[in-house]
Amino acid sequence: MTTWFTLRLDDRPGSLGRAATALGERGINITGIVGVAEDTGGELMLTTSDPEGTRHVLAALGIAFDEHDPTGGADAQLAGPPGLLGGDA
Repeated sequence: MTTWFTLRLDDRPGSLGRAATALGERGINITGIVGVAEDTGGELMLTTSDPEGTRHVLAALGIAFDEHDPTGGADAQLAGPPGLLGGDA
């Protein structure tokens, strides 16, 4: 299972850099990243090579975060017939 972390960073220059630097200094690689920003709000989602270490780093920095598995887990299924998302149903 891949753990995604959704970070709520301060709206100021260097917030992302501070988090990325702290992860890198502990040998934790960012393996995936997605971000959306609008005006002063937004979210940053990332995966790392070490979820447990990431939890500790973010907590030590005082960065608020949520963690989740966007696939819904190994047993996740869509309701409906094949092709539903493609508009074939």
